[in-house]
Amino acid sequence: MEKIINLILGLFNLRLIKTTHLKNISNNLGYISAKETVKSAQQEGLSVCDYVEKIWNQVGETKKVIDSMEKLGVFEKINPTVCEIGTGTGRYMEKFIEKCNPERYESYETAQDWSDWLNKNYNIISLETNGHSLKNTKDNSIDIIHSHGVFVYLPFFDSLRYFKEIERVTSTNSYIIFDCITDDCLNKKSLNKWLNSDYNFPRILPEKYIFDFFPSNKYKLIGKFFTPYGQGKSKYFVFKRTDLDQ
Repeated sequence: MEKIINLILGLFNLRLIKTTHLKNISNNLGYISAKETVKSAQQEGLSVCDYVEKIWNQVGETKKVIDSMEKLGVFEKINPTVCEIGTGTGRYMEKFIEKCNPERYESYETAQDWSDWLNKNYNIISLETNGHSLKNTKDNSIDIIHSHGVFVYLPFFDSLRYFKEIERVTSTNSYIIFDCITDDCLNKKSLNKWLNSDYNFPRILPEKYIFDFFPSNKYKLIGKFFTPYGQGKSKYFVFKRTDLDQ
């Protein structure tokens, strides 16, 4: 029964995990409950971010992504307004807040237990989400919008819907950061590893559509880099919005 449930949840990047087995899981991409994860992190004297990295065998990977963003100038503005799509365990949010001390941090997270926990323990605003829009965010109000491990599983048209929403909510000189699985993330070795795994949720987002959308809407690509993800890797894109029509 658990296997069947996991196959269904895999479509949404979720997975049931027995908490007694958490320490033996590496590169697990699935859902873990807020209550059990927070408890286990506290028992080991780790932050949730560091604990999640440990059980997923990704120690240091969050910091590498944040450092890459910093090198590209993402944190140049003091006390920016920030929006994160798919905050999850707060793995990136935790280090993001340490780095730039946002004036306002909006979070769109579909898992209610994590959304509640994040809202309770951090100075953020958890907003209701429908999985394809940022309907509770005002136009031209965000300086940095970022997403991690979300566009890797979203249906193609939902990704494009989010792109349109990103255009709506970002302000002049804002930064857009997200990762996805592109063609060049799937060499023969990683493709075979995915095919031999139980995961069916990954969606390829052709780079053509990313560049058709963002540069044509006054966004400039300032950097891209790879990060380990699942059975292979995902690619990060960092854009900067150069101007808006007045």
